[in-house]
Amino acid sequence: MNKIWIVTGTEYQVKVEKYHTRTVLIEHNLAVCSTKEHAEELANTFASEGNKYLPDTIKVKGYELVGQTYHNFHEEA
Repeated sequence: MNKIWIVTGTEYQVKVEKYHTRTVLIEHNLAVCSTKEHAEELANTFASEGNKYLPDTIKVKGYELVGQTYHNFHEEA
């Protein structure tokens, strides 16, 4: 397996405490897939589930195996 596809998403949390409100953004790796089609299908599923992850932040990132490490050469700047 020379390529893997990772589905990522950002979770949005608001915690209300006694004197202030805290907003937390956490990026999660939601799935690791061997095909891009399966990763895109899972990304659509996570996006349609509703309010746990911000819909615009769910992305599919491809990684290629170089030596013994996976590298994301196609990362957007």
